[in-house]
Amino acid sequence: MRLLTAELRKLTYQRAMWGMVLGGVLFSVLGTASTPVILDSAGDGLGFGALSEPAVVDAVYANAVSGFYFSMLLGVLVVAGEFRHGTAVATFVAVPRRSRVLLAKLLAAGIAGLVLQIVATGVGIASGWLALQFYPEAAAPSAEIFLNTAISGVVSGFVLGIVGAAIGALLRSQVLALVGTLLWLFAVEPTLLLLAPEAGKFFLTGLATAIIAIDVESDLIDFTSDSFLSPGLAIAVLLGYAVVASLLALLSSMRRDID
Repeated sequence: MRLLTAELRKLTYQRAMWGMVLGGVLFSVLGTASTPVILDSAGDGLGFGALSEPAVVDAVYANAVSGFYFSMLLGVLVVAGEFRHGTAVATFVAVPRRSRVLLAKLLAAGIAGLVLQIVATGVGIASGWLALQFYPEAAAPSAEIFLNTAISGVVSGFVLGIVGAAIGALLRSQVLALVGTLLWLFAVEPTLLLLAPEAGKFFLTGLATAIIAIDVESDLIDFTSDSFLSPGLAIAVLLGYAVVASLLALLSSMRRDID
């Protein structure tokens, strides 16, 4: 617990932490506030339907979880930042049992990612509600959308914070880890989704969306609600990713010198 407290205290003093929180908030706000404008201006709602349909309004609020990208990047900084600034040696010398140090960092990254997503998702939902006030014809959202979106934000923030920290432990280079994570999220995943649409349900974005359990379809692209896993299974797969990434990071750290 002392290790975990120390890691969390480190984060509160890092400007990068607050920068990631701000980035997550802005990303969530952009996702929810811009969606009604895009759907309304497109005329046909890009094939998803009109704002007068509750399912489409639910999809607007679902974009509030978009800040999870920054939870993952924050996790990378928790571990890779130590090697970047040359403080890793002092940290591991202070507590020679590497497994304890890394576990504390993984848990701290998960908590930080969770906090980031709580803030970002909450602000994103509020911005979506505000944007929808400019469209009187917009339908009322479903009763469960806010709870499901909150659950998705909490789970994705915690899990992806841990996954990001594991990536930082595996690569150690902050630049390489950040660039690699960004490439995966914004280039590799979209490309794989085009090549193998049926595999999209297992990607990070697909899993976070599956937890929300939105019921929408598109006439323009091959997208239906059946394209996702069930919410419970999506949570299980995300947690599995966190466990596997953590084990790989632990095994890697045990076998490598700290410099």
